[in-house]
This record gives sequence, structure tokens and C-alpha cells, in this order.
Amino acid sequence: MATREADWDTPLDTGGEAFELLGNARKAWIYTYIHHHPETTIREIVETLDLPERTVYEYVDDLEAADFVEQANDGRPATYTAHDIDLQLVTDEAERRITPELVEAIARRMRDADIDTYIHRHGLDGLAVALDYAREYVDGSVTHQIMAREQELSALEAGVILDALRPVVED
Repeated sequence: MATREADWDTPLDTGGEAFELLGNARKAWIYTYIHHHPETTIREIVETLDLPERTVYEYVDDLEAADFVEQANDGRPATYTAHDIDLQLVTDEAERRITPELVEAIARRMRDADIDTYIHRHGLDGLAVALDYAREYVDGSVTHQIMAREQELSALEAGVILDALRPVVED
């Protein structure tokens, strides 16, 4: 699927709790932090991500209700651990997976203007496609020129998004 024009009715841009997580960069960032730092506390999230405490409590509650994270202990302070997300969406034209990597890529839009711009132009589905290319880019099996040609992008835009997504697939 070419990502030239954002199609906001693609599989990753509609419906459900997992999809709501994808549409909220702050919530995605909190999930990503918990995923990388098991048994973390609300205080650690607030201090590290520099988010309001009330927001963190609300989003962690949402993530817990959706079964993306769980309270890891019964003590005080409560600690949280993230579950791996691996959902597959299949439509007539596309097959997409929601993984912790995709959630992290979305979270990084808060701090990386290149990812944010790419999502604005190509939607979440376009980002998922770019993440697939980024995996192959990091292992050396594709170049930014190949992505540009296959996805009808400029070589510059393909190179920029692949470089922005590199830390996601290398971590």
C-alpha cells in the first residue's frame, strides 16, 4: 500500500482499545516506559517522562483496564509491568501487526518531529509500513531508495523516517 496520501480509515486508524492506545502518544509513551522498565512506579513514570501525576494515574488505569499493563505487586508503592502486545489485523488489502515496537514508534512522535510529520502525512498505517521497512533497513536488506520507490515517497522522506525509526528496531 502506498502511503502517499494518509487514509485515516485504514486498519490501524480505527476502533478498539488497542487502537485508542495508538492514537494517544502520551499513553503510548507510558506503555513504552513500563515495557522497558518492568516493576516501575507511578512516581518514576511522572519524574522520568515529566508528565502530570494525575495524567499518569489516569493513563495507567486505562492501560490496566485494557490489560496492556498490570500491577506487579500488592505493596506500596504499586509497581507495574507491561504485557507484550501482539495483535494482527487483516483486511482485504492489508495485514498489520500492533506490537510494542509500533507503540514505541507512536510514542516517539512526542519527541521526534520527523515521526510526527510522517504520521500526519501517511497515518498510522503508513507508520506501520515504514516500521516494517525499518527492520529490513537495519538488517541491511533494503535501502531508503527501495522504500522510496516501493512506497512512492521521495528518497529524502524515506531516509528520514528510516533513520528516525532506527532506535525503535535496534532497542
